[in-house]
Amino acid sequence: MKQFDYIIAGGGAAGLTLAFLLTGYEDKQKSILIIDRDAKRDNDRTWCFWEKETNLFEKLIYKSWPLATIKTSNWSQTYTLAPYTYKMIRGIDFYDFMKAELTGSNIQWVQDEIISIDNDGTVTTKTGVYKGQLVFDSTFKAESLTQTNANTILQHFKGWIVETEQAHFDSNAATYMDFSIDQQADCRFGYVLPFTQKKALVEYTLFNKKLLTHEEYDSAIKDYLTKLGISQYHVSEVECGVIPMTDHRFKIRRSDHVFNIGINGGFAKASTGYSFLRAQHILKKMAENIVLNQPPDLDLPFQANRFKLYDATLLKVLDSGKFTGEDIFGSLFRKNGVHAMFKFLDEETSLAEELKIMSSAPLMHFGKAFLQQLGK
Repeated sequence: MKQFDYIIAGGGAAGLTLAFLLTGYEDKQKSILIIDRDAKRDNDRTWCFWEKETNLFEKLIYKSWPLATIKTSNWSQTYTLAPYTYKMIRGIDFYDFMKAELTGSNIQWVQDEIISIDNDGTVTTKTGVYKGQLVFDSTFKAESLTQTNANTILQHFKGWIVETEQAHFDSNAATYMDFSIDQQADCRFGYVLPFTQKKALVEYTLFNKKLLTHEEYDSAIKDYLTKLGISQYHVSEVECGVIPMTDHRFKIRRSDHVFNIGINGGFAKASTGYSFLRAQHILKKMAENIVLNQPPDLDLPFQANRFKLYDATLLKVLDSGKFTGEDIFGSLFRKNGVHAMFKFLDEETSLAEELKIMSSAPLMHFGKAFLQQLGK
């Protein structure tokens, strides 16, 4: 059995970010094992987020946008985002960067499937057994949420990078949410990130509990492109994904040796599924704790209880089926503007600002759901 100071189970954004931070803080004598079943050679995802300043991986930004558009069937607004910028990091650029940075005799990468992680730090894979003084588990199985009474819906999407012969896109403006498409009694929107006037990522996104077939996603994207006035195009890349949006109470600590990170540790914001920047803030503190020989989960910067309550309320209302995404999000953005909404979603608002925002949603149903979640 091979022994390591740290084992990172799962080489996604959270796991690799923690490994990167630890190599920056720690001396090179600490041994690190990174285990993932994938070789990380493909551009399998993109991470997008708004930000006022810079982040750990600013130099990996593939494209950023100073403008963002929100649309409904009867309203549209393009906002100047400053002081925010909307940014994208491609998965392949992130993986290549990490492979270059996380090298050395003290770091080992293993491509294998993890079978189990025991509380004493023993990690069993299909082909080996390893022991870590500290193990950080970012592997996540969505079916684990079905065993709880949490409010859970899925953010699922499929996107095409399309290239056109004619100029169809404004390369400075991202379409953040376009609810003018058929809502089909739940929450569906188009999402467009233009790289140039002739090339863009075009996605069809849903918030509900039922995944579509690939053919259904493809048909929806084709219809959306037609709606945008685009009939001639070439698809150069495809991406798809599923992100749980849940108020499930994840636990960081499983034992003195094993800690959950990423979605598995509750890093994703329940109402948006966003986790890339949130994870950086949490993992910075976790790495500092480890270097100081303190418990890794000491004083981590998690959200205040009232924001957990807001997120749970939104999930409850979305799951009720009484309102479409256009009804809820369209109203919130139209009445409050993108800057107030970004500040709210970043959990930087005052109570007075939060009450104003919440009152701009369907008040009776949100109030009822809020009280239900408060009692829960």
